[in-house]
This record gives sequence, C-alpha cells and structure tokens, in this order.
Amino acid sequence: MATFGDLKPNTYYLIQVDDESDIELISVLLTTKEAVLLRSYLPQAEDFFQYKDEAVFKLVEEFDQETAEKFQALYEEPATEEQQEYFEFEEDDEE
Repeated sequence: MATFGDLKPNTYYLIQVDDESDIELISVLLTTKEAVLLRSYLPQAEDFFQYKDEAVFKLVEEFDQETAEKFQALYEEPATEEQQEYFEFEEDDEE
C-alpha cells in the first residue's frame, strides 16, 4: 500500500484518503523530514499536511501536467463581462 511519502513532488495524483472519502486530485508541494504538504484541487484548492508514513487508502492514478491542467480547466469559471471590463479598465489606467 502506498504512503504519502511515496508521492513525488510536482506530480498530480487521483487519490482516495479513506473508504468514505471522495476521489480527489492532489499534488505534493513540499516534503519535510516527517510530512508532506499537499494541495487538493477540487472543488477548490486547499493545502494540508499528511505524515509521510501514513497510508493512502487508494492511489487511483498518476497524472502528467497536461492531463491535470485539462482536468482543472473543467472547473474554472470564465470571467463575466463585468469582470472583463474591470480588468480592461485597470489596464487602461496603467498606461
């Protein structure tokens, strides 16, 4: 069984933490002596620590960068017209 210490930095994984949790997309941000800092991406980004020796209930799949970006893009909201106008207004002010 895989542990959180087995996960590689800058790699994306679909995991299930326990038998009652949803499958989630995560990546390893930082590794310390005893723990790893993970980022869960869905439904929103959230960072959390896990002990390196703690077992991952189920390591579903390892993603490459391109696949992870496609997956995340499904949840990105396009900017509304009002937001686009606001950002365009700010750019005009800078000139």
